[in-house]
Amino acid sequence: MDRRPRAARRRAALVPRRVAAHEGEGVSESSARDAILASVRENLRGVQRSRVERSGPPPGAPAGLDTPAERLARFVEVLEGVDGHCTVVRDEANAAAALRRIAADLGAREVAVSDAPLARAIAAGLGDAAVFDGWSDRERLLACDLGVTGAQWGIAETGTLVLDSEAERHRLVSLVPPVHVAILDTDRILGTLGDALATARGDDPDSLPRVLTFITGPSRTADIELTLVVGVHGPKELHVILLSKEAPA
Repeated sequence: MDRRPRAARRRAALVPRRVAAHEGEGVSESSARDAILASVRENLRGVQRSRVERSGPPPGAPAGLDTPAERLARFVEVLEGVDGHCTVVRDEANAAAALRRIAADLGAREVAVSDAPLARAIAAGLGDAAVFDGWSDRERLLACDLGVTGAQWGIAETGTLVLDSEAERHRLVSLVPPVHVAILDTDRILGTLGDALATARGDDPDSLPRVLTFITGPSRTADIELTLVVGVHGPKELHVILLSKEAPA
């Protein structure tokens, strides 16, 4: 550091020994590559290959997901197992009442609502507390206590919500407020992730929506010293209001 600056000395080029052995013989780059590959083949000749036991095809859908009632029961069981909350209601009026109860229990003063028609219709019962432009007014969104979105599908096997960005502007509303309420029709609960991806592709097997968001329970992480923390990268609480024609009136 204290010496006068000077240009670095030129170092000898690092050339693989097998290539260096032919230096000066006019060896081309492709010939050098061939020499290296030949060396690799030579060294691999003595390596004994291990046999790989091939397993059978991947298992299909878990048993007990054949009917809508079975898929609903599994979805609720698995989601509640990861600290999600499920409320099954018969119609939109009961869904609106359930949303009002959730907001009241949380003391929510402002509720961000996505642009999904179903979410807007149900959140209308919140009156002045509903913020229908929360997905575009970010400053106001940060002040909201609750976010309400729809959900395009559910996955019974994992208790997962699937939100499609082409169906509604959901990402900020589902991520920024500390509590997320999703509204899902039970007819749209599918068995597995594969079923959900196939449904999202529709008629074009090579196509998927630009953004699919998968949500299973509240946001949680154990990045720091394997200590589980809830609500760091997203909502700390998740409620799902399920619309089912089979629910009691």
